[in-house]
Formats: sequence, structure tokens, C-alpha cells
Amino acid sequence: MALAAGLSGVLNNLLLGAVKWLQASSSSSSSVESHQIETELKILEMILVRIKARLNDADDRESEIRDPSVRLWLKELRALAYDAEDVLDEFFYEVLREQVEAQNSCERKLVQAPDGLLHEIRLLRCKFVEIAKDQEALGLLEEDGQSDMRISTGYFKAMEEDWQSDMQITTYHFENVSDIIIGREREKERLIGLLSSESKDGRIISVVTIVGRGGIGKTTLARLVYNDHKIQNFFDQLGWICLSQGFDVQGLTKKVVDCITRSQCYLANLRALQENISDEIRGQRVFLVLDDVWNENKSHWELFLRPFKSAALVKILVTTRTESVARIIKTMPTFNLSYLSEEQTWQLFRHYAFGESIQDSNLVEIGKQIIKKCGMLPLAVKSIASVLRNRTEERWKKILGTELLESVAGDEIFRSLQISYKRLPTYLKPCFLYCSMFPKNYRYHAEDLVKLWMSQGYVQTKMIGWDYVKQLWLKSFFEGKYEDKYFDFTLYDTFHDLARFISENACCFMESDMVPNFMGELYHLYVGDGVKVVDPLLSMKFATLRTLIVDCCAENILSAFDFSKAQGLKALHLGSRVDDLAHHFSYVNLKHLRYLSLSGGHFERLPEWICSLYYLQNLTLENCPYLTMLPQSIENLISLEELVIIGCKKLRVLHVSLCHLKALRKLLLCDCRKYYY
Repeated sequence: MALAAGLSGVLNNLLLGAVKWLQASSSSSSSVESHQIETELKILEMILVRIKARLNDADDRESEIRDPSVRLWLKELRALAYDAEDVLDEFFYEVLREQVEAQNSCERKLVQAPDGLLHEIRLLRCKFVEIAKDQEALGLLEEDGQSDMRISTGYFKAMEEDWQSDMQITTYHFENVSDIIIGREREKERLIGLLSSESKDGRIISVVTIVGRGGIGKTTLARLVYNDHKIQNFFDQLGWICLSQGFDVQGLTKKVVDCITRSQCYLANLRALQENISDEIRGQRVFLVLDDVWNENKSHWELFLRPFKSAALVKILVTTRTESVARIIKTMPTFNLSYLSEEQTWQLFRHYAFGESIQDSNLVEIGKQIIKKCGMLPLAVKSIASVLRNRTEERWKKILGTELLESVAGDEIFRSLQISYKRLPTYLKPCFLYCSMFPKNYRYHAEDLVKLWMSQGYVQTKMIGWDYVKQLWLKSFFEGKYEDKYFDFTLYDTFHDLARFISENACCFMESDMVPNFMGELYHLYVGDGVKVVDPLLSMKFATLRTLIVDCCAENILSAFDFSKAQGLKALHLGSRVDDLAHHFSYVNLKHLRYLSLSGGHFERLPEWICSLYYLQNLTLENCPYLTMLPQSIENLISLEELVIIGCKKLRVLHVSLCHLKALRKLLLCDCRKYYY
């Protein structure tokens, strides 16, 4: 479950905080209180190391799935760990503030601990001691941590060394693994033939369905067809849309408009949206893929198809898990995907487990037993084979013997994919689970995702973050074709389901006005462009929120948020139409922010409070047409590593203080009217 995996990352951040405190206090302060804080932190570090070792046991034995008392203990520990992280953050904020004041006044000042810090740390230490006592009562044992990176005084040096070692292996894997299609060649060619030909009966709209269970390869086959050069050349307009969250006709129509126009549409009326589609595709050939359709309401389907009659030709490829959906919407033959044959399954496994290397006879025999336990499902086979690549025979035998591989009717894919998750290195687990805050079929941009991971403390540098992306891709968690620094990818649907199940409600997304389950503590939230009703947001527990991404008309959504109760935010992205930043944040102190992205805002100036975000690492201003200047005190952003300004056409002056941003590593200015230093 995510609780153990996510906690490991938080505890790592706490230990990093302890190291930073010791460095700051030893170099700039010699007070008695500083020495007392140092002692308390060393004790806290030892307690955290022991707790983390037992977290490994909880994660490995999956006792947290079976035992409600263990799950409750982990949730309490997670809440306490976040509280501890906030306390240390409060101190380091003061450290940074002192540095900024010293920089501005050219005077060196001693770092003083905030009032009450010693008391807060002692309280935390006592709470951790109490919660650690519960471990033994719950039967959690300390592990040797072979699959995890050890935490000790030299932890961070060891982490860097381990990463360098993994980086060499990962680079080799990455260059020698390629995506292939095995056992579906005939279906692919038949589909391309049907879709890239004129309708013989004069029909304008034709629908082909691919039916099969989860993990059988429907989406993979559809993507291969979609990307084929014959399809790309035959049609004038193409679009790919995932419908797993429901068949909302207006929301789906809006997504079609976005695909066709390649820009975000703000029309709110179904009739206007359909007229827009009708005008855009008039006389053209259109190809759409609707992935993971569950709708069985024929009238909804007929309503959706109305605007496509103006086209010269429309072909729609639908993937679905249910035969009943196919019967309602198909106009052409259904492609029922069956299991791969045993030989085809072995070819798939062999490709991802061995590549071009010489195959050890013992591993071959173990591998053939593993694929039988995978239920012959392609995604499960591919995922587990990727995990086993270049692993020892002992590791292969361990996976073969695990109970999770025992096939249970109707649940093979889920159990098999749990193996892939369990065998991920601990440092990759929170990165993978973080992706579940986005909707299915979301197009991830590796560059942005890495920056979000950094904001949560999952990775320390972009270089390491990029390596984590590669590792998850190599292990078949991500689907996409690598293209250097412009790597865009999606999460396999079944892996998305797994991540949602594991993370419970820690990560959540809203794509439409359907109300999600906000039970429990929410840490990461995505609000999509289909959300118009803000009432569900009013009942949210803001205090635990660490990430908020609003990809819609933010002005309406912001009215529902009480940011004074969400001061633990570390990442904030606001989509279009933010008219008045000062109004929404006038009484708010978001001092913990590491990542801030503002797109399409209608504000003329950035408020001065942004310059007090001393932790801020990434600031993005995109398509803000009225923005005329940056704040005078922007040089106070002492931790800012990346500043991106795109499409701010009225921005005439970039203040000379940009030159004083000592941490700045990347400055991107694009389509700004005039700038100078």
C-alpha cells in the first residue's frame, strides 16, 4: 500500500531536514538552545531509522492490506510525519529569511531558531516514541532493508552513490529495450485496412469496437493503429480521448473540440460546442479513438454523434471491456481480443526479460512458470518481465513463489501488477503513486512531472528525476516513446487503477461535476477543465493538502478554496482566468511552496507576497496577456532554480535584480515584448 511507500519519502525528507539544521546551527550559532535542538534531532533521527525499517516490513508483508489496526497505525504515522516536516520547514524558512535580510543589508547575521522550536521538536520526539512502541504490538519487525536504501548519518552520500550505480544500469537498459507488438499483427492490419478505406455503403460515420478484459492489450493495439502512418496520412483530423470516468456528452464534446482545434475551448453550451465541431470538420476525414468506454445509453451516444454528419468521412475506434457496449454503438465488425498463445506470451516475456542477451536455461524454466501464473495477460507479463530483467536467479524464484502470483478468477491482472509495484525500489514508489492524482489517459510531460516530484521531496535534482522517469518507463509502468527531453507519456489504465487503489484518497482528481469520495485526508488534488460546480470542494479538508493543480477556469474554482487552511501547499498550478491574485491570497501565507505555475492569468502585476516564497524552486508564467512587470523584490527568491516566462507579450521590463538570483539554473523567456537586465 501507499502508506508505507509514501512515508519512506517523508521520513527521508525529515532526515534531510535534520542534516540541514545541524549544518546551519553548527556554522552560525553556538547558543545552548541550538545544542539542545541538535541533541533532540539526533534522537529523532535514530527513532525515524527504526520506524522506517519496520515500514519496509509492513510494505513487504502487505500486512497493511489485511490488518485494519496496522493501516490505522500507518495513517497516524503519516500525519505525524507531515507535521514534523512542517515544523522543520518552519525553521528553515526562518533560516532563508535571515539570509535574504543579510543579503539585502550586506550584514552577516547568526541563524536563530524560531521561538518554540525546541518545544515543538521535543513534542514530536515524544509522539514518535509513543507511536514507535505500537510497532511491536502490531507485529512489525525490523528488516534488513535489502531492497531499500538505508538511512543513516551517511544516508545522503550513499543515496547519491546508489543513484550513480543505478544510472549506469538504467542507461544500458534504456538503450536496449524497445516496444514491440507480438500476437496482434493480424488484428492491427485488419483494423488499419477497415479504417483507412472509403465506406462501401456510403455511410458517413462508422464505428469499430475492440472488446477485451483489462490488461489484454486493447489500448496498446488502438495506439499502434492510431500512430500508423497510413492512418495519419488518410485522415485530416485525428483525436484520442479517454472516457473511463463516464460518458458526459457535453464534457466529451468539449474534449473533441480541444483535440480538433488543438487549443482549450471555453464554450459552456452543448449546442455551441457541437456547432463548433460541425464547422471545424466540414468536408474533412475524421478519425477518433474513444478509449475505455462504459456507456450503455444509446441516446447519449446518438446525441454525441450529431455534429459529425457535416464531415466527409468519420471513423471511430472504441475500446471497451463489455460486449454490451459494443452491441449498442458498433456499425462494423467487433474485434474480440483473446489471450495470447503460450508461445506468443513467451516471446513477449523473453523480449522484456532478456532482450538480446543469452538466456540462462534455469531462468527460462522459471520464466515459463511465471507467465502461466500471470494468467497469460500481456500487460502483466510485460510488467513482471521488466521487473526481472538483469535480476538474479534467487529474485526470479522469489517472485515465482509469492502468493500474489497465484491466479484468482477475475483478478489475475491486479494481483500480477501488484508484484511489479512491490518490486519497485522504495524511492520509485511515491513517484509512481503521485501520478494517480491525474485522470486516466492524462498526457504527462516528464519535465513538469519531475518538477512536481521535486516539490514534494521525492527527488533532489532534475537529473535524478529524469532517471526515475526512465526507470518507470523501462519497468513498463509508463507508456510512450522516449524522445530525449520532450518525453511525453501516459500511465497504463490498469496501472492507474492499481495506483488509485494503493494510494486510497491521498491522491484525487475531479474531471467533471461528478463528486469524488473525499473521505480521509487528501494530500494531492487535480481539478480538470470539466469541473464547474464548486460545492464538493467546500467540504474538503484543506489542512493536509500538499498539491493543487487547477486545469480549468481557475477564477470560479478559487472561490471555493480557503487557502488560509491549506498553508502546507508545496505545489500550486492555476489554469486560466485568474483575475486577481491579491484578492484570493490576501490573508494567506504559502511559505512552503516549491512550485508555482500561473497560466492565462488576467492580472497586470504579480503581488509582492510572491517574493517571500523563499522555498520556491520553480516559477512559471505562461500566456498572461496583461502582465507588465515583475515584482521589485524578485531577487528575494533565494531558492529559485527555474524561471519560465512564455507568451507574456506586454511584459516590457525584467528587473535587473534577476541577476541576483544566485540559485537560478534555467531562465526561459519566450514571446515577451521587451526585456533587459
